[in-house]
Amino acid sequence: MNKEAISKRYMHFKESDFLTDSYFLEWVYRPSKELEAYWQEVITTVPQQRENIANARLYLQSTAFVTHTPTDETIDASWERHLDNIQQLTETKPVLRRVLLRVAAVLTGILIIAGAWFMLHSRGEDQMVASTGFGELKHVLLPDGSWVDLNANSKITYKNREVWLEGEAFFDVKQLSQQFLVHTKDLTVTVLGTVFDIRQRRSKTEIVLQSGKIKLSFKNSKAGDIIMNPGQLVSYNREHQQSETISTSPEKFSAWKNQRLILMDPKVSDILIYLEDNFGKKIIMEDPELNNRMVNGPILISSLDDALFVLSTVLNTEIVKRDSTTIVMRSRGDQ
Repeated sequence: MNKEAISKRYMHFKESDFLTDSYFLEWVYRPSKELEAYWQEVITTVPQQRENIANARLYLQSTAFVTHTPTDETIDASWERHLDNIQQLTETKPVLRRVLLRVAAVLTGILIIAGAWFMLHSRGEDQMVASTGFGELKHVLLPDGSWVDLNANSKITYKNREVWLEGEAFFDVKQLSQQFLVHTKDLTVTVLGTVFDIRQRRSKTEIVLQSGKIKLSFKNSKAGDIIMNPGQLVSYNREHQQSETISTSPEKFSAWKNQRLILMDPKVSDILIYLEDNFGKKIIMEDPELNNRMVNGPILISSLDDALFVLSTVLNTEIVKRDSTTIVMRSRGDQ
């Protein structure tokens, strides 16, 4: 491609255009001398795109798959380095941070619906219901002034400072002098503090406390009440009727609010399960070995197609839509 063609192609590219350009992705994930020479030619020919190219490349390079089985110490250190890098970007590069946020908005088609008041339907004067479909987020203001960020495929029913939750939600509770309760299938949360996240999917309920204090009361008699402090994650398995408490970074757990997916030490299979729960599709990985690959770095999640595109590019798979509800990820070359 000559300089005139390069200039015509890339002159008006945005950061998001580079993130979805197959030739650019090939350069980032599978570089070669030819690709390096080509993109250096692009930078020389269209120097005003230098910053856009650098920002897009930086974002894609923050998502890297692990090709071995690391020790627990290695995983923890990797996460800490990665979060430190994100924090440094936030603190020292506000312009780049704004660029990355714009990229996420354009690339993934943000589906957050910012509504100050909601009333999907009413079952009485004080009882209200809000819900989200697959791939949809909602920011909800409750009548008592509390805020709820509702993740995809989720539902809350609210009455007199009591909430019944199906799915996942992030709570910022006001008026702490009055009791506030959140019920799931397996437990009740008594709010003694302010900000926390609850995820209730399949047979597992997970709660992460960001600030304040909350009490968990389990519906089965085998588990006693738990008082949570900030930075703790409680995971309850309904099948085994057991709970586990660990320390965590609340920002990782609630990253979905910013259109990112950051799971704790995730395998590809964990990511696919999360995408299934939030977008309502069955995702099949034909090569079972790929399910065990581990990943570092955030993945954008507000668009199923874009999340699968990033995964398929790095894993060298193709996406086959078998029908309206089933997606197959097949290794390239396997027919």
